[in-house]
Amino acid sequence: MGIFSSLYTGVSGLKASELQIATTGNNISNANSTFYTRQRVVQTTGGYYNTNGVEVGMGTFVESIVRLHDEHSYYKLKNATNQLEYTQYMGDSLQEIAQRFPDLLGTGVLNNLEKYNQAWNDFASNPNEDSTKIALINSAKTLAESLNGSFSTLKQIQQKINDDIKSTVEEINRIGEEIALINKRIYGQEVLTTDHANELRDKRDELELTLSKLVDSVASKNEIQQNNRLDTKITDPGHQYNLSIEGFTLVDGVDFHPLKLDYDDKNKSYSIYHQTSDEKVHDLTAKLKGGQLGAQLDLRGRNYNKTEGKYKDGIIQGYMDSLDTFSKTLINETNNIYASSAKSSITSDYQPYLRGDIPLVNYDRTIQPGSFDIVIYDEKGDEQVRKTITIDVNTTMQDLVAQITSNTDDNKDNNPLNDVDDHINASFSYDLNTESGLFQINAKTGFKVSIEDKGTNFAGAFSIGGFFSGNNAENISVKDSLMNDPSTLRASKNGVDSGNDMANEIIQLQYDKVNFYNADGTIDNLTLEQYYRKFTGQIASDGENNEIVHTSNTTLYNSVYSEYQSKSGVNTNEELAALIQYQASYGAAAKVVTTVDQMLDTLLGLKS
Repeated sequence: MGIFSSLYTGVSGLKASELQIATTGNNISNANSTFYTRQRVVQTTGGYYNTNGVEVGMGTFVESIVRLHDEHSYYKLKNATNQLEYTQYMGDSLQEIAQRFPDLLGTGVLNNLEKYNQAWNDFASNPNEDSTKIALINSAKTLAESLNGSFSTLKQIQQKINDDIKSTVEEINRIGEEIALINKRIYGQEVLTTDHANELRDKRDELELTLSKLVDSVASKNEIQQNNRLDTKITDPGHQYNLSIEGFTLVDGVDFHPLKLDYDDKNKSYSIYHQTSDEKVHDLTAKLKGGQLGAQLDLRGRNYNKTEGKYKDGIIQGYMDSLDTFSKTLINETNNIYASSAKSSITSDYQPYLRGDIPLVNYDRTIQPGSFDIVIYDEKGDEQVRKTITIDVNTTMQDLVAQITSNTDDNKDNNPLNDVDDHINASFSYDLNTESGLFQINAKTGFKVSIEDKGTNFAGAFSIGGFFSGNNAENISVKDSLMNDPSTLRASKNGVDSGNDMANEIIQLQYDKVNFYNADGTIDNLTLEQYYRKFTGQIASDGENNEIVHTSNTTLYNSVYSEYQSKSGVNTNEELAALIQYQASYGAAAKVVTTVDQMLDTLLGLKS
């Protein structure tokens, strides 16, 4: 062994220092790389030989080059990223919605509602003037269109988020498939225990972190180890790898099992499911949480009701439901009052799927048990007769028509020829082609008919002789008959132009508290303005609450990111200090080689 062993000892030091300098240089070069874990040379003794009973070292040996990855801090970083992306996407969407509902001075539904109420006041003051009638119709039309537009805006945002769900799931699948391919390459490169595919593992970690922005996922690495030889302790050196979402495997080693999308073309809604190896299909739409996808599902809604054609849940759906409730109540309350103005004929809107044998309270939950009066006026506006009609939990349209047309002594004068049924024709028909029902009452020549409600909401809900048509924010509109001929508008109950008692009741409506039947089954007793302010206040409140959580998540993320960078990121000052150390080591090893070279020259000189 002798002097040549000493030469090898110096050479091994040179080679080790070269690798250390190269590795440190690589760290410095990648200090600003998007996702890079700093690396270290694992160096150990090169063994020894025994000469004359003395152990002499054989230099140094580079065992491997490892990355200083701390799985524990990386796990916390993924969780913090997942939460931050959730509130970030949620905040952006809520801010967009809030901007569409400013209701500042001069804009918004509340301003249009105020102008609408003023138009009724002007009409009540001048019930004979066509100009006030036209102004009222136009004001009501503007209010209805503003509600239509607000609802359409929410629906568009909801549909955009639905489209985003498709893009997000596609990106999740792309990442999952890429991770499976990277695993295959890692397994191919890491044949020996000292082989480390550092760049591939960095790429896999980057993909995992990107995935955590999209959805809450769990990467199971069954060979986590603690290694105190390095600056970090918890590492992931093994090949066992499983990536799952809500307990369903997306990546198992080199195998990829994608999420799948189901598109309901009629309702334009995506649902997400996973098919396991036994070909069972599992719907994940209601289960997925965290990240952008969790925020998207919470905003759009997770459970779609095909019967009603809308989601049962979802933040945006809640806003749409509130806007529907506001519009429905405006329609009902206005129509309940306007139906008390006598007309020669009163007709409902076409009611989808309302057959004659369906209990009314089951068809429309705003219809309440109680009673209303059918009132008959003559051409001069004098009341002739009235009849009370009752509604209970079992009452159907057929029952109502039977009550209205029954031969009763409504005047209590024992004259069977001057009662309500003698002055009108009432009917209900169901069209099998359109699957809709129509209720109407036609007064006989020389008479007019009206409905005075006593709390049933019957006339309002079905727009029987009403002012508005529709039953929600999407379809609220002024009755076509009034739009086509505003001169038919009346302010009185008896149908005579000079009166204004009916219009005054509608004016009073803006100050009265009425029942709002919310989609979740609750009932609010508020004025129209109070309910709308509650609705817009909820939008603002949701945005503010999310911003508070987002600020907290941002602080947590920054803290966790700093911790992760301190363990796995590149510190240029630290690397430069190490570079000086390795440069000195290289110089010292070179000195050993030079010394041995001189020794060889001396030895060879002795032989000459």
